[in-house]
Amino acid sequence: MPLFLFLFLVVSKAMQFKMMYHNIKLKVSISLLNNYKFGYNIIIINFQTVPLEQKNVFELPDWLNKFGKRAVCLGECGLDFSTWLCPTSAERDNQREALVYQIELSRRYDLPLNLHSRSAGKPLLTLLKEHNVHGALLHAFDGGKKAIRQGIEDGHYFSIAPSIVRDPSQKLVATTVPLDRLVLESDSPALGPEKGVRNTPLNLPLTVEVMADLLNKTSEEIAHATTQNALKLFPKLQGIINTTMD
Repeated sequence: MPLFLFLFLVVSKAMQFKMMYHNIKLKVSISLLNNYKFGYNIIIINFQTVPLEQKNVFELPDWLNKFGKRAVCLGECGLDFSTWLCPTSAERDNQREALVYQIELSRRYDLPLNLHSRSAGKPLLTLLKEHNVHGALLHAFDGGKKAIRQGIEDGHYFSIAPSIVRDPSQKLVATTVPLDRLVLESDSPALGPEKGVRNTPLNLPLTVEVMADLLNKTSEEIAHATTQNALKLFPKLQGIINTTMD
């Protein structure tokens, strides 16, 4: 398996909106951790709009104490200000409060952040700056060029999914962000090359091909650069690769 493709089988989608669905996903993750020698994202309730005291984010330290040594990063957390999900300012404040708590956890356990920001690019960057967060991964970033440049200035990385085939916002990220700040992601089963069709990590070579064309690079150059960026952003990946190849 190509190295760049392997790396992003490790970093998988984790966007849960309901407690029940979250707990199911968490049990699946723990089962994988117990049975296979690879790292995995710690999965988090991130966009719930209820007050923080009603969230189960306070359970995260127990999970991190048990699995933190094998966690690659903390996420996918962040802000989602889509009007259908978060129509009021109070609900947006609840999301901010939960994210600040998760930022604190990322520092406590020395884990990089993988961040979501649908319809919330500028608010996310503002919050990260307020809390002195640098070097986070901005997943599927849909902000404009000014916001993208702010993210670059603040030291963040950006991920590109197979949806770059059809998504102008992903093309904008790929052509605005320096190559040494770009990584690949599948975000499967979402963000595939064809809208409404289930995505898989097998579509990542399409991402590489489109990026190579946009940046006037070879596919090999894109694969190598994004792999090195991933290893820098997620240092534990190298140990996982070594363990898996033993």
